[in-house]
Amino acid sequence: MRRVFLAKLLGLPTICNDGSFLFLKFVSECAGNEGREYVLRRILRRGVRYGREVLKAPEGFFNGLVDIVVEVMGDVFPELKKNQAKIKEIIAEEETSFSRTLVKGIEKFKKAAAEVKDGVLGAQDAFILWDTFGFPIDLTELMAEEMGLKVDKEGFNRTMEEAREKARGARGKAGGKALVMEAEATSHLQKLGVLPTDDKPKYTWHKDPTVIVKAIFTSTGFEESTADEDVGIVLDATSFYAEQGGQIYDTGVLEGPSGSFEVREAQIYAGYVLHIGSMTSDGKISVGDKVTSKVDYARRAVVAPNHTCTHLLNYALKEILGDHIDQKGSLVAPDKLRFDFSHGKPIDAKDLGKIEDIVSQQIRDGMTVYAKEASLAEAKRIMGLRAVFGEVYPDPVRVVAIGKPVDDLLADPENPNWAKMSTEFCGGTHLSNTKEAEAFALVSEEGIAKGVRRVTALTMGAAKEAIHQSELFSAQIDEASKLQGPALEKEVAHLKNILETVVIPAAKKAEFRARLGELQERIKKAQKAAAGSNLQTALNGAVASADAAVAQNQPFCVLRIDVGLDTNAVREAVTLVMDKHKALAVMIFSVDEQKNKVLVYAGVPDSAAKRGLVVLDWLRASLAPINGKGGGGKNGLAQGQGGNAAGIGEALTVAKTFATKVFGN
Repeated sequence: MRRVFLAKLLGLPTICNDGSFLFLKFVSECAGNEGREYVLRRILRRGVRYGREVLKAPEGFFNGLVDIVVEVMGDVFPELKKNQAKIKEIIAEEETSFSRTLVKGIEKFKKAAAEVKDGVLGAQDAFILWDTFGFPIDLTELMAEEMGLKVDKEGFNRTMEEAREKARGARGKAGGKALVMEAEATSHLQKLGVLPTDDKPKYTWHKDPTVIVKAIFTSTGFEESTADEDVGIVLDATSFYAEQGGQIYDTGVLEGPSGSFEVREAQIYAGYVLHIGSMTSDGKISVGDKVTSKVDYARRAVVAPNHTCTHLLNYALKEILGDHIDQKGSLVAPDKLRFDFSHGKPIDAKDLGKIEDIVSQQIRDGMTVYAKEASLAEAKRIMGLRAVFGEVYPDPVRVVAIGKPVDDLLADPENPNWAKMSTEFCGGTHLSNTKEAEAFALVSEEGIAKGVRRVTALTMGAAKEAIHQSELFSAQIDEASKLQGPALEKEVAHLKNILETVVIPAAKKAEFRARLGELQERIKKAQKAAAGSNLQTALNGAVASADAAVAQNQPFCVLRIDVGLDTNAVREAVTLVMDKHKALAVMIFSVDEQKNKVLVYAGVPDSAAKRGLVVLDWLRASLAPINGKGGGGKNGLAQGQGGNAAGIGEALTVAKTFATKVFGN
């Protein structure tokens, strides 16, 4: 049995040995839902199912084989020994995750297989097994083969594509673009002889080139001139950056001979840049017109720092967390940058601080940002180069290097020093020097999918403001730490509320949570100590007053002992008096001046009740001057609370008068 699993595990390194990852090292962070990551997940799930269904192995068996694999292959692949614990943890997590749906999935498969009449398991059943129970299609095919069945693979693929199209349609309705050039539209342009847009001018800032309108696209097709509605204009060349690679599009204006066209977004379809917007005047723009391409460079100037710092962040993540970091997505907008990457657990505050420090230091260092096109094959040889797995890059490809000229990297691609800097394939617009970013603040870190984390960061003025706010908040905690008692308790609660919404570096936010936690512990200790002191004060005061009342042959005792709103202390005092003096009725008032509240607790023994003193009546009458309410009555005990501390004198008088009238003395 073990040989079956070992064969699977020992054979897996070959599928990922591409010079950058080894299988089990790769599994340690990246079993996922796409590309080679999904290949790994498929193999893992096939192994788990085989162990549970065929060999009747207990849950956890599969990850238990990692030690044997490391023992056999560790000398050849030292990364296995280095990541052994992590590998076991991730495979165990995968095994546990799949096991949750495995049994029900097998039941679903058996039920569907029993209903097959033509020897072919239906596409919909296979899709449900994949979508609901996590069964890879090849696992379903294997199980079907074991029962002498086939799977409608073509139908499954169609169903998958229909599901994807439905999802894309839903996204489009939720917030999609108004104008989208599908394949039919771009094919039409090709047939007309319209060449793809030359967008190289986008890399030259602060220039307004004159370009020619080649086509005008509307919601109903192509037109010769702009209309009253939103349209998309295709130019022979453009200085506008079209949204791609995570970077937001440029905005601006196209100045024509008969009017201005506001470009609100730019998208690219099959090489054609579509400038989407509308006329800002009564004029029009027509096919063949010469227009001036005017990008809003002020807006681009706040986007570029976020893109350049995304590269610095990608490098810093790898430096601190390890080589397994793989980009999963990004957003480069005017107000922030967002980066998604492969990592199996939350990043602790210490590492978040280190990552932020690396980026901030590279900004302070004023590193030149270089960009140049190079042969794809040559560029791939550069040590430490970062690329998005699965992305198809053009040849030649644009290389962006921060700190060293691209020519230097190409001249000596295997130089280990290149791994100590940021180098990526990128077609975006960037700063010329990192110092232009001014500042960097990593403001949040979260999980968005299994094995995928997301960080959000700010640059320039927004980053400076976040850092400034963190300094102000730190000073507020310092001031709060000087407080005591209720004042400290109130301020800590206030600061906790602020901390939930304030935009500050994530590492600092974690630090502040810890500091506020320490203050809360201080509050708890103080409350515990106060409770002990309150109890002793209440007991001593109550017994002394009760003893005096009994000595004077009084049937009741009304007193004030200020221990705040410590219900436990007052209740214990009343109980102690009733235990010691069986015939004595007692009522204790405790005032909290800061909260403007009064706590009242009353106890009436059976002998006093028989004489007509009803504990609830006595309590309610006494609560009236302090605007209070109360309840109880069981076992002769009742309690209440009022919100008018100024009425305490009258309340004491009412309590004594009420009892005196009942007892008639």
